[in-house]
Amino acid sequence: MNPEIINDTPPVNRKRSGGGRAFHSRLEPFVEFIRELRQRRKTWPEIAGALSGEKGCVITAQGVHQFYRRHLQRHAKGHWEDQSEHSESQPVRPTAEASRPQSRPAPLPPEPTFKRPDLSKFNMDHFT
Repeated sequence: MNPEIINDTPPVNRKRSGGGRAFHSRLEPFVEFIRELRQRRKTWPEIAGALSGEKGCVITAQGVHQFYRRHLQRHAKGHWEDQSEHSESQPVRPTAEASRPQSRPAPLPPEPTFKRPDLSKFNMDHFT
């Protein structure tokens, strides 16, 4: 046997299938449809069935749920490119009442009533 040939089977070229990266998901065109069904209190299996039947997009209930959860998280954070366009119209930090100095200082807490014991009055012979 030739020691240079370890594996003589040709590599299998498999075509990738599936949703791919989240922002290239095949469910992206159906976000409004999914949102509408969720507002009607439809379950994830019902939404997956509706996507398959009405829109021709076959997907599992778990796939719809994961996509929609990621979609909401992504849009809740905002995108850094979108924020640069709106940075002039929106302040970075809103002005708050707490940023103004107080009109009068807050009162100091009361003095504690605890008094430290006098160690000279203890009989230490007891502990040795």
